[in-house]
Amino acid sequence: MPEPGKELAADPLELLARDVLAAADVTWVTSPEEAYEAVLGGGVLVLVPGERRGLRADNKGGKSRAIENPILEVTLRGPRDSFTEVLAVNTALIRRRLKDPNLRVRKFRVGRRSKTDVALIYLEGIAPERVVEEVRSRIESIDIDGILDTGYIEHLIEDKWWSPFPQHLKSERPDRVVASLLEGRVALIADTTPFALMMPATIDAFFHSPEDSYDRWFPVNILRTVRFIASLLSLTAPSLYVALVAYHPGILPTQLLLKVTAAREGVAFPVVIEALIIMFFLELIKEAGFRMPGPIGQIFGIVGGLILGDVGVRAGIVSEAMVIVVAVTAISSFTAIDREMGTVLRLLGLPVLLSAAVFGLPGLVMALLLVLIHVAILRSYGVPYVDPYPFFKLQDIQDTIVEMPIGARKLRPAYLGSKKRRRLRGPSGGRGGGRRRGEEGR
Repeated sequence: MPEPGKELAADPLELLARDVLAAADVTWVTSPEEAYEAVLGGGVLVLVPGERRGLRADNKGGKSRAIENPILEVTLRGPRDSFTEVLAVNTALIRRRLKDPNLRVRKFRVGRRSKTDVALIYLEGIAPERVVEEVRSRIESIDIDGILDTGYIEHLIEDKWWSPFPQHLKSERPDRVVASLLEGRVALIADTTPFALMMPATIDAFFHSPEDSYDRWFPVNILRTVRFIASLLSLTAPSLYVALVAYHPGILPTQLLLKVTAAREGVAFPVVIEALIIMFFLELIKEAGFRMPGPIGQIFGIVGGLILGDVGVRAGIVSEAMVIVVAVTAISSFTAIDREMGTVLRLLGLPVLLSAAVFGLPGLVMALLLVLIHVAILRSYGVPYVDPYPFFKLQDIQDTIVEMPIGARKLRPAYLGSKKRRRLRGPSGGRGGGRRRGEEGR
């Protein structure tokens, strides 16, 4: 009932919305489609005979998965929480870390039948408007029955669908998403999935871990160098071995050449067939290990690799040297922070291998040049995929292969096109590093 002295509303629905319904969110429903959506979405629909509109009361609860440790992005230092399948929880995890009034969350409904809630998140004044508007227009242009994961959205809005390289950064960690927002990127989060998309993406960002900003800069630089070298090995190690053994054995040191030749005695196949066989075994073991329950998959991967490697060598199918080369390739591919990027580099090694098997080292170089050309022309929302390496601007290479201390990175990357480049004022070392109240970055 209304409070004493307050006039009774002429419209009973307005009375219900104003004084009776105790719900978190009450909105008007003016069409049958909105009424269907209210009921199917878990809300409560209030209708009054004779009225042409109704009320929708949303006070959603229900069970959902608790906030847990990240599964794919394992952390040693830093926050231990990860996204869940509830959009409201995920946006709350971001707002908990980013209490900026300029944080914008624009929601969309995607999917004719699933009507999945999708949130576009960015920092107004820092994220480039052209990127925000481009992402918005691509989301609004999606016309599909249903969206079950952000992977659907990724495939529908990426620049070059035929490219093997991922064109969006993906993460299940809120701290990584917030770090991207502070750099000037844009994030997409969808209901029912714990993975966020961040754009624009550059190839350099796929090898950066959130922990790089938490640890000391010196060991981080060593580990980043290891990641980049390992990524090159995952792409070139088998093809380089095949080219050297089949076409250019004279390049190898004499002792190493004798050992490789002795190891290949009794092998029934040419070196390229040997490489293809052992690479197929590697992918077979990896896929089987992923599809099995956790403890069983780990045991199967270790035991299966040892058995197949040992039996393959004894049967004369592969040599010991080839087993070592492919094992190094597999281990190197898992050093990439982004799982998809590591898989792409490892699988791209197959056409590089075939080119090296036909033409030797010139074929290897030719295949790598084709990959480099493709990466050089690839763009993500207007940003070159290889930035910032072609221009080597000092302010942009402070967080690439070499990471400078936090106090030395005063500017946001120029290639992202952020409006306010400055993110740190005052000298490093703890003096004057804070910003005066009311002071705006440029």
